[in-house]
Amino acid sequence: NPYVQAAARAIERGCGKPPVFNRDGGSIPGVSTFQEELGLPSVLFGVGLPDENAHAPNEKLDLGNFHNGIIAAAYLYQEMSGIALPA
Repeated sequence: NPYVQAAARAIERGCGKPPVFNRDGGSIPGVSTFQEELGLPSVLFGVGLPDENAHAPNEKLDLGNFHNGIIAAAYLYQEMSGIALPA
């Protein structure tokens, strides 16, 4: 998927390392609606590490990861600007 590839490039540029792809996480109900009703591709990416215990009582987020995630998100807009929308 060109959008996932764009996200991978953005994460590598923003974080200095290539992303690790895994099938972890839950669901965000609106994402499937955007894809189904609007025909728009959706890409989500996280910048946390497994030991940060997302959504657990002792959840944390490393500030370095947070800042790099902001930078990666900016790169994602740049990366996606070069991809034509599906017809």
